[in-house]
Amino acid sequence: MSDVPETEPTDKLAADDADLAAQVEKWKALSRQNESRWKETSRELDQLKQGQMTEHEKALEAARAEGRQASATEFGRSLIKAEIQLQASAAGVSVQPDFLDFTLFAAEDGTADPEKVKAYINGLPVESEFADLQGAGYHRNPAPSFTSMDPNELADMISGGRFV
Repeated sequence: MSDVPETEPTDKLAADDADLAAQVEKWKALSRQNESRWKETSRELDQLKQGQMTEHEKALEAARAEGRQASATEFGRSLIKAEIQLQASAAGVSVQPDFLDFTLFAAEDGTADPEKVKAYINGLPVESEFADLQGAGYHRNPAPSFTSMDPNELADMISGGRFV
C-alpha cells in the first residue's frame, strides 16, 4: 500500500462536467418556462381586474399607468446611459453614449436591457495602448544629435542634454 491518494479518472470528471452542464440547462429552461407562465397569468389577472373596474377606477388606473410610463421614459435614458458606461468600462472600450439612440437599448418597461447593451459593447473594438516609438510620428523632443565623439562634447550633452 502506498501513501499516495488515488485520483479520480479524468473520464469520470468529464462525465460530471457534462452532467452538471445538462442540469444547468435544464433548470434554466424550467426558469424561463415559469417566468412565461407568470407573465401570462399576470396578464390574465390584469384583464380580469380591468373587467370589474368602474369607469372612475379605469380612468385612475390609466392615469397611473401614464405616469409610470412617463417616469420610466424620463429616467430610463439615464439608466441606459449608466448601463452602457458600466459595461464599456468593464470591457475596456471607449464609448460616447451622448450620441446613441437609447431606445435601441430599452426594455419593455423603459429601463436598460443589459443583454442589448452587452451585444453592442461586444461589437466595439477594444482599445490598446502602444508605447511611443522613437522615430514613428512627430516628437517634440527628439534625441540630441552630435557630430563627434569628443569626450568634452559627450560630457556636455550628458550633463545638460545640450551642447554648451
